Amino acid sequence: MKTSQLYSQQKLMQMMDQNEDEVKQLMAIFIQAVPEMLDKMLEYAEDENWYECGNVAHKLKSSARLWDVSFVEDDLIYIEEQGNSAKDTSRVLEKAKSVNNILRQVISEMTSEMSM
Repeated sequence: MKTSQLYSQQKLMQMMDQNEDEVKQLMAIFIQAVPEMLDKMLEYAEDENWYECGNVAHKLKSSARLWDVSFVEDDLIYIEEQGNSAKDTSRVLEKAKSVNNILRQVISEMTSEMSM
């Protein structure tokens, strides 16, 4: 019996005509690419490089949407918008850390699923 996950494959399964192999390939790409993106986003936030931080958040937002990790979307939108405007950046690092923690949990869940 599956426990509740932080992500869902449903949207991708529909997009890929229920092809589990293609969804697993996309999962492997997510597992490989997202940690580096998270590291960069945190680095940019710590260095107050708001524009680049916002760019990374924009890319992560698309990935999070595909995997239906919608509860990080508001934080990613905030990081993206504040990064692009360089205004009201006081919470960017806090939100970047939150997104980092959640998406790393998603990666952990995906990694476990891939090894089944």
